Amino acid sequence: MSGVHDLLPTRLAHRLMVATLALLVVCAGAGAASAQSLLARWVDRDGAELASRSVDLDVLEGLDGRTIETSTPWTEGVTRFDGPRLSAIAALEPGALVEARLTALNDYAISIPAEDIVAHEPILASRLAGERMRVRDRGPLWLVHDLDSDPALQTQRYHAQMIWQVRDVVFVVDTP
Repeated sequence: MSGVHDLLPTRLAHRLMVATLALLVVCAGAGAASAQSLLARWVDRDGAELASRSVDLDVLEGLDGRTIETSTPWTEGVTRFDGPRLSAIAALEPGALVEARLTALNDYAISIPAEDIVAHEPILASRLAGERMRVRDRGPLWLVHDLDSDPALQTQRYHAQMIWQVRDVVFVVDTP
C-alpha cells in the first residue's frame, strides 16, 4: 500500500510539469503571433472607440508606402527602410486625423500630431535593408522619419517619435 501512496506526489509533480510546459508553448505562440500584427484603434477626442482592428504585416505592406533611405542615431550609415505611410494606416477608417499615439512592446509611448504626419510622411517600417525586421532588430515595426531630408527633423522631438517595436497605434480623429 505504501508504494502506491509514494507514487502520488511524483505523478502530481509530473502532471504539473507537463501542464506548465504546455502553457509556456501556448503563450510563446501567442506572443509570436501578436508580434506579426499591429493593433490599430480609432477614437474620438473624448476617447470613445470608433473602430479597432488587428492588421497583419502582409496587409500593412500592401498599403500606400514608401522607401526611406536615411541615417539615424541608432543605425550605422544610411539605411533603407520600407513600410506603409502612417497616414495610409490612419485612412483605413474614416475621420480627420488629430494625432497618432503609438506604443511599443516595452510600453514606451509617443504622440505624433497630425501636422507632423502630413508634413513629413513618416512610415511604419516593416523592412530594414529589404528584410523583415525581427523584434531583436527593433522590429517588427519602427516609425521612421526621413531625417536626412530636412535638417529640421534632426531634433530630439523627431528622434523621440521614432519608436520601434511598435505594438499598437491609436488614431485620434474628428468624425464627420
